[in-house]
Order: sequence, then structure tokens, then C-alpha cells
Amino acid sequence: MRAGLWVGILCIVWGLLPLQTVVAQGNKKAKVKIVNADSLLVGTLGKPSRFIGNVHMTHENTLMWCDSLYQYELPDSNYLEAFGHVRVIKNDSIRMSGDYMYYDANKKLIQVRRNVTLEDPQMILTTDFLDYDGLFDIGYYFNWGQLKDSQNTLDSKKGNYFTQTKIALFKDSVKVNSPEYLIFSDTLKYNTETKLVSILGPTNIYGKEDENNTLYSEDGWYDSNLGHAELYKNNRVTHQSYEGVADTMVIDSITGMAYLYWNVTLVDTVNNVIVKGEYAQMDREQNKAFVTDSALLIMVGKQDSLFVHGDTLFMDQDSAKNQILRAYYKVKFFSQDLQGLCDSMVYLSVDSTITLYNEPVAWASGNQMTAEKISLLTGNGTIKEFYLNTKAFMVSRREETEMYDQIKGRNMTGYFRDNELYMVYVNGNGETIYFPDDKGNIIGVNTANSSNIRIMIDKRKVTDIVFINKPDGELNPLFLADPEEARLKDFRWLKYMQPLNKFDIFKETKEPDPVEKEEEEKE
Repeated sequence: MRAGLWVGILCIVWGLLPLQTVVAQGNKKAKVKIVNADSLLVGTLGKPSRFIGNVHMTHENTLMWCDSLYQYELPDSNYLEAFGHVRVIKNDSIRMSGDYMYYDANKKLIQVRRNVTLEDPQMILTTDFLDYDGLFDIGYYFNWGQLKDSQNTLDSKKGNYFTQTKIALFKDSVKVNSPEYLIFSDTLKYNTETKLVSILGPTNIYGKEDENNTLYSEDGWYDSNLGHAELYKNNRVTHQSYEGVADTMVIDSITGMAYLYWNVTLVDTVNNVIVKGEYAQMDREQNKAFVTDSALLIMVGKQDSLFVHGDTLFMDQDSAKNQILRAYYKVKFFSQDLQGLCDSMVYLSVDSTITLYNEPVAWASGNQMTAEKISLLTGNGTIKEFYLNTKAFMVSRREETEMYDQIKGRNMTGYFRDNELYMVYVNGNGETIYFPDDKGNIIGVNTANSSNIRIMIDKRKVTDIVFINKPDGELNPLFLADPEEARLKDFRWLKYMQPLNKFDIFKETKEPDPVEKEEEEKE
């Protein structure tokens, strides 16, 4: 009885005395002071001392509280275990809480488990598993955690938080919920002061206002304060029907502008159009874009594709959201069935019409076509019709001779079948020169004038001419005519301008000197 009474009195005294004088002796450089506890059970024979009720401890710049505490005193270590309502304050600004804590005073290692929070003035981190390195002020969590600040919420399976620099590193299944975007990533770095997200691995960024407004990158950063992103590796942007890739992208979500640099490719998935270049701008608000510097437009067809080059290529939409493509300055284009050049070109997706402006020249089915304006009706990658408006002129060469079939008029319409020109209709001031043949042998030169003319063509040769109005003309035998003199006014043979492949559209057109021109015409 006396022994039990003595132990009880001792416990009461421990609870009443201020415990600043009770020091757990371990490493002299790592002392934990027990400031308060309601009761104490002193450890004996190597067992830990147990402090119970309103426990308060200090260690250098760290304050700790809990419901109960086990303190272990071993020759080479000094650590404790805290249970229930654990709280930690470090350097007056770092706060932790949880249901359980392991604290190694020598290593300044804090391990908090279950219902864990880590807070500083910038953010609050919640998890069930947190290790905190007090030597370097780094918090580590694993098996999922969430960091939340005034603007963003970040979730990941693993993460580190550097409390001195305010930088968090997230790995594995990272999700960021920002005002403008949802971000999913493999690896991210985040500054809780500047709100800067650094992309360190495969990352998808989804716009909240538009479900089909996304970014992908593997290196770059995003300023969630400004809604500004810069991306540097394997970048891809998607907006409505557009997809774009580039070596470098600068995205401003506030203005809706995107700037793309080097190896740029934009794809219109609805209209099967690809645009390439070295610099591009995309305007999300007005849903338009332009590409320049080695700009290339590819209109993809089922059997053939049309390649177009110009100084600058523009993509836009009309009020009905139909696609409009424009090419400006020194435009050249090539496909197997259509080639040409002009100063500017417009493509309308609503009717698949290509219109050429300012001294246009086009070649199709062996025919050279010129006019003040040329329109080409296309479909499924093939030409259906052409329209030569004002000063229409069509020329085709008779194989390797100096004989040219020529059709001239105010306006002209041509019709294609299976990508081959089979009929031409001249409307107004029609003039023709052509070389009829009999079983492959040219028999003469036919010249005729009529206001309206219909010309039938087979295998790229004129087979029949129907004059709608009374014609004025004649057929002269070939031996009485000089084929080289059989030329209509304003005749021009511009073969040297014709792109022969998709690479020629990037070459500058130069008129050959007379000797080269003569040799070319002989070929």
C-alpha cells in the first residue's frame, strides 16, 4: 500500500510542477523539452516514459502538442511518438497536424500520419502520410496528397514541398485545378508564391470554357496569375476543329492568342487541310489563324493533295462558320492534276471553290489558263469546273511541236470528268486557233471567231468546235500555214512558270534567257 501511495503522489507532483526542468537526455545537440503534461509514467528498464494529457514539447525552433507521448532514451538516439491531436509549429510559420507523429530529434525528422495537414502562409497541404525533413525544411508525402492555395488545387500521388523556397514538386497522376484550366501531368513543379506551374513531363491542359480547347507539352511553364503559358517540347494545341504543333508555343488565355514558333503544323480536321510554316498566330476569340515563313497549305484529297505556298496563309471563318483559307503574295500551287501561280488565292469550304487573283496562271489537263481572275470548283480532291473571268485565254501545246491550240474570249467555263477537261464554253468575243487532225495526222490550221463557242476535248486534244453564233473563220492546209505564226493576240506560253512538283512551289520563278527558253521549247 505504501509503495502504491508513493507512486501516485509522485505522478501528481509531476503533473503540478512546470516541466521545463525535465530534459530528455540524448544527443547533446538534440534536446527535447517537455513543457507540460497532465501526468507522467516514468519508463524503467529501457521502456519509454509516457506523458499523458495536454502534452506540450519544444525542440529548438519547433513547438509540438499531442494527447499522449512516448519518449525513448537510448544511447545513440533520441526520439518520441505522439498520439492524438498532434500539432507542430516550426519557425512560427510552418504548421503541421495529424493523428500520429514520430519525431527523431537528432535528425530533426518529423513523420505525421493520418488526417495530416501542412500549412504555411501560402498554402495548405493535406495527406495521410507526411515526412518532414527539419534540416532542409522539406515536406514529403506519398500515397496521395492535395495542395491548395488561393488560386489552385493540386493533387498527386507523390509530392515534395520546400517550405523555404515555397516550391512544390508533384509526381505521378498529377492534377491541377486552376481558374482557366484543368491540368493532368506526370511531373509538375509549382511555386505557391508566384503561382507558376513548371511542366517537367507529359502534361495535358484542358480549357474550362471550351471542352475542345486543350494543350499538350512535356516541358514549359504556366503562370496561373496571368493565364500565360510557354511550352518547349512536343507541344500540341487543339481548338475546335484545329490541331497545331510547334517547337515552341506561347499561349495567353486572357487574350485568347497563341503564338507558335518553328516547325509549325496546323490541321483542320473537318476540312482535311494542313498548314505548315515557321511562325503562326491563332486567335481563339475570333477563331482565326495565320502562318508565315516557308508557309505551306496542303488540301488533302482522297487520291491527290493540293500543295500551296505563299508568303502568308490565313485561316478564318464566315458568319456561318464555314472555313475560309487565304494565301497572299507570290502564291504557287501543285497537285498531279492542277498547278498554277498568282499573287493571292482564296479557298471557300462552303462550295469548295479556289479563286486566283492578280495575274493568275493555271495548268490542268495539259491546258494553260490565264485571265484576270480564275475560279476552280473542286470536290473530293479533284477539279470539277473552272471559270476564267475577263480576258480568258486557254492554250495547249500539240505534243513537241510549235503548234498551239488556243481559245480566247471574254469569259470561259471548263468542265472536267474524271479529272480530265472534256468541254469548254466561251461566253463573249470567242476566238480560236486549233490544229485538227485525222487519225493522228494534223491536216491544217483552223481559225474562227464567234461570240459564243463550245469546244469538245478528248484526251487533251480539241475534237469538235460548235459555234453558237455565226462564225467567221477558215481552215488552211498545214503546208500553206506557218504554225509559228498561228498566234492569237496576247498569246503567251508560260511553261517555265509551271511548278513540276511540290518542291517547285518554294522556288522563285525566273524567266529564262532566250537561249534557255528556245531549248526548253524544243524539249
